Amino acid sequence: MSNFFDDLNQGLQVPDVTQLAVTKSWRPSEDFVLCRDLEGNPTAVYGKSYWDFNPMRLRANKIWAVRFDGVFETTGEAQQSLIDEVKWILFCLLFFVSTGHTGRISVGVLAQYFLMLRTAARFCYEKGAGELAGIISLQDLFTTPAYLAAYARWMKINKVGSTQRKLTRALLNHLVSIGEERLGYKLQGVFDIDFECDDDTKQHPVIPTRIYLGVINAVGLALDTLYDNRESLERYLAAFDNPFYGYTHLHQKKINGSKAPKSYEPEFEETLKIHELESLFSGDFSCTGRGVLSSTVLKMQWVAKTVIHLYTGMRDQEVLRLPYDCVDQDEVVSATLDDKGFARDKPIMVKVLSTTTKFTGYRKAVSWLATDEAIRAVEVARAICRGISRLYGVDPKTMPLFLNPSIINRAQAEIGVPFWNNVSKPDFLLNGFIMTASDLDELQLTDPSRDFASEKFFQVGSPWNFTSHQFRRSLAFYGSSSGFISMPSLRKQFKHLCTQMTRYYANNFELLKTIFGYYDEKKGKYVLPRTHVLFEVQTGVPINVAYDLLAHAFGDDARLFGGVGTYISNQRGKIESGDVHIVDVRKETEKQAADGKISYRPTLLGACTRTGKCEHFLLGAAVSCLSCADGIIEKEKLDEAIEDNERDLELYEPGSGEYQVVQYELSNMRKFRERLIPVVEVA
Repeated sequence: MSNFFDDLNQGLQVPDVTQLAVTKSWRPSEDFVLCRDLEGNPTAVYGKSYWDFNPMRLRANKIWAVRFDGVFETTGEAQQSLIDEVKWILFCLLFFVSTGHTGRISVGVLAQYFLMLRTAARFCYEKGAGELAGIISLQDLFTTPAYLAAYARWMKINKVGSTQRKLTRALLNHLVSIGEERLGYKLQGVFDIDFECDDDTKQHPVIPTRIYLGVINAVGLALDTLYDNRESLERYLAAFDNPFYGYTHLHQKKINGSKAPKSYEPEFEETLKIHELESLFSGDFSCTGRGVLSSTVLKMQWVAKTVIHLYTGMRDQEVLRLPYDCVDQDEVVSATLDDKGFARDKPIMVKVLSTTTKFTGYRKAVSWLATDEAIRAVEVARAICRGISRLYGVDPKTMPLFLNPSIINRAQAEIGVPFWNNVSKPDFLLNGFIMTASDLDELQLTDPSRDFASEKFFQVGSPWNFTSHQFRRSLAFYGSSSGFISMPSLRKQFKHLCTQMTRYYANNFELLKTIFGYYDEKKGKYVLPRTHVLFEVQTGVPINVAYDLLAHAFGDDARLFGGVGTYISNQRGKIESGDVHIVDVRKETEKQAADGKISYRPTLLGACTRTGKCEHFLLGAAVSCLSCADGIIEKEKLDEAIEDNERDLELYEPGSGEYQVVQYELSNMRKFRERLIPVVEVA
């Protein structure tokens, strides 16, 4: 069995259509391959009735295939014509629209556009025939204001979801960018139609203090129970590799071809007694039989997942992409020893490793600082993963941390990560925290410009609706209000593109008192215990910056140039000669990182140690790094950039704007290499 992550984000397994489509009137043939898997097998062919883009997905969850044979209940010439239009629009969206951080619409969003276009096609066929002027095409719909206005009214009457209404509005702009020559028609007069979309600017809410403290305590108690029983739970789940185990005798007989087996396996209630798990499988984790055991296991996994969100600020997909071996410990603050050598305070900082695609478009390995609670949650999830892996017959070390438990009662279940609905979440998280008037008042303070009382999810007397991203924003909000976490630290922990985004998450934090720690009457304010998670983030994040820089500086023998790169090369030489010790360099680097005097981020040509904003970096002007005092230039990366620009230059027409920009960058890179690098290498 291959590693689960080998099949995740295999890369953009798509042809370079922009090179094939030499004219804007070009159309793909029926056998044109849109996507292949790692073995080269086509998974999406233009003329087929389904397109499977799972090889291109970035999420841990699998995405469903686009099924054109399900657009209409019947087939005919009119239906097929509309399906052909849907196909062409989706093709153009995928290959000819430049958007997002990868420069291409993600396949998950493309699937959403398919649902929107499917609804539009059904309107054109069914409603158009009765209310308009016969069956109309998608071209007619998107180019005729009267038709599109009627469609907007129809969506409102039929309560079509806001997502499809938003995508309809967005599609109009995308169709313009695709262009009249390629699309075959021109849009005009349809851009002021009101699709009555919900406000897109609403943030995920900050969890009110009382509820936030309550959920921390509640999931903590549930985690304690799971952690204490994790080894027994692992053995228990592994026992279900026997297809008869836990079923009633009647069902065991049915599985055996309506014949009594030679010996009956224990029924479900008896299995709990055998493994001494009656107390675990009670309350929110109560279970009545093997047929619904996977739902109970999902509740246990949900608790572990929620704890990780609570204490790390990780996004939903970042948690789901956690591999089984996801914990790496690194001591950054040594243990405090007494005069007898006994440790009185444990060393600080561990890392939970995962991957993120936010702002990168590919699986980029990154790390999050975590507390003991998060590590305990990982240990619980690992135990469940090991038990379930036995049923799949796979090595748990090649699996995701949160492995789908449906194999317990569905032998044909595919390996992957779970999907949670309300049935598979603990009741105490669904209905255990009821909104009060004081909760609403406190929530209103976090965003005075928003009327929470008018929104259905924030009504007094209703259960608080938890989402994973709320924990992320709440950690930023309350962490900022405590004054113990700096904005740069939050930025590092949350993998934000810029500090402004972190400020967005922590918006209005000063309007609410901190809930962390305890109230000290003598000091008249809230104080934190020394071992609090905020201190770990505050200490660990600057150290992480220092480690990144030190690893770059002394982790390999790559030649470094530029402002800081030249300094690092000199320090290497002094270390080799014994004039400087690496311990001293590390100590000074850590101090500067803690003081916020240095930073670190990879760049196209190497790395950057500049703190604060860099307009050149935001604009993608890589050549500015060559003369920057804060830059680190790597010869290998510089050579790769030169080769890339040389190839790009061949694609542009001489004298064009694109040609001049690339030529300017290429010229500067060549001059830098010829002027500085050969001299150093010869010396």
